[in-house]
Amino acid sequence: MHKHKNKKIFKYLLILFLLFSSLLLLNGCLFSTFSKGSVEGYIHEETVINTRPLEGALVSITGSSNTALTDTDGYFRIDEVVIGARTLTITKENYITYKILSVVIKEDEVTLIDNGNPIVVWAVDDKYLFDGGIIYYDSGEYINALTAFQQLVNDFPDSPYADDAQYYIAYTNEKKLGYYIQALLEYQELINHYPDSSYADDAQLGIGNCYYVTYDYSHAIKAYQKLIDDYPESSLLALAQYSIAQSYRKLANYEQAILEFAKTIENYPESDYAAPAQYYLANSYYDAQNYNQAILEFQITIDNYPDSTWPGEAERLIAPCAQYYIGYCYGQKLGQWEEAIPAYQLVIDNYPNSTWGNGQEIPPDAQYEIGWSYEQLELWCEAIDAYQLVIDNYPGTTKSNWAEVRINAISENCPET
Repeated sequence: MHKHKNKKIFKYLLILFLLFSSLLLLNGCLFSTFSKGSVEGYIHEETVINTRPLEGALVSITGSSNTALTDTDGYFRIDEVVIGARTLTITKENYITYKILSVVIKEDEVTLIDNGNPIVVWAVDDKYLFDGGIIYYDSGEYINALTAFQQLVNDFPDSPYADDAQYYIAYTNEKKLGYYIQALLEYQELINHYPDSSYADDAQLGIGNCYYVTYDYSHAIKAYQKLIDDYPESSLLALAQYSIAQSYRKLANYEQAILEFAKTIENYPESDYAAPAQYYLANSYYDAQNYNQAILEFQITIDNYPDSTWPGEAERLIAPCAQYYIGYCYGQKLGQWEEAIPAYQLVIDNYPNSTWGNGQEIPPDAQYEIGWSYEQLELWCEAIDAYQLVIDNYPGTTKSNWAEVRINAISENCPET
């Protein structure tokens, strides 16, 4: 009886051992450290339009201490994974954690998740809305962008993306749709609700710009000044000061404009706005009909900022515009035609590829004015020669047509023609 009982116990132990061994086998624990494989795949994120690769997602898998970060194509690979059924986990900040169960790892093989089809994960709702708004914005679908951004602000007012979304709402209305009054209100909303936002100074500038573009220069001045007063560490101070000066110039308050342009130069001498401030300081004297002082200030522009370009236009020099207006002040405004001619010639000699803001070339204008200056001096043959250079050197321009008209008008005065 005792012997039979031992056999029965041995049988039960054998069954338990086999069951335990099967479980270990399923989890790859009976295999040596060399019984390992790899796993790879692609991870995308869902967007409002389609999916796109998700970079920087952390991928881990049970059975391995290794992890991987997805690259710009959303691709990942983890090697040295113990064979068996594993759980793959995908995590990234502001995204919903995603798990795939029973990923089978085989010895010395690379398991490709879902035959290479991307795993699609979702951002948490506020980031999903923000990313969707950005996608719409970048694709030019501005109304859809506004809808996504506004939903984010409404549904997640405390989101870290809320102030960004509010700024995009205002900026889109201003820069993309031209709804300046609405943009102004939206910029103010940002300042009211997110006063500590990194966009607060941009919003204050936007308020000034919206007033400026709607010709409300007095309110624009106040808005720009508020930026200077309330955000003394802002990188936008030089632009705000320059815009104050331009607003006074638009109001034909040239005396104050000159003071404000001078303040731009004095307070922000290294900014991109010092050189244009000097030019428009000269231009304000010109508008005030103080042409002798304008000439002096235009010359300072050339001397102090010979290589400076207009803000936002890396290739367009300021100096040739100033040089042209020196000639124009001498000739058209002061009647000093002898002084005008060499001033215009410097435009042609020193700035042969210079252009106005509208893209038209400056040298044809300067060459035409040389002809006109000779004509006013009654040096008819020299005038005709100068006009002919407009036709020869700048064919197809408006000034070449005018030059032909002038040659026909005065040719009888030159016995050589």
